[in-house]
Amino acid sequence: MNTFIFGLLAIISLFVFFKLGKIKASGKQLDREDRIKWGRNTHKNVHKGQKGSETLLEKPEQISDQSEK
Repeated sequence: MNTFIFGLLAIISLFVFFKLGKIKASGKQLDREDRIKWGRNTHKNVHKGQKGSETLLEKPEQISDQSEK
């Protein structure tokens, strides 16, 4: 009896999941300014903050253990 109930529950859950999966986000959600960019960043040295200001990210210099004499 439990197998039948849980099997029915699984089938109903999958049906609801696939029906809700066709719903798309609204334009207001898709066209926001602070949306996460999931693609590759073309400017890896520039970071855009939440307020729209850009910050240049610098790579650290490599430090050697040997003294130059």
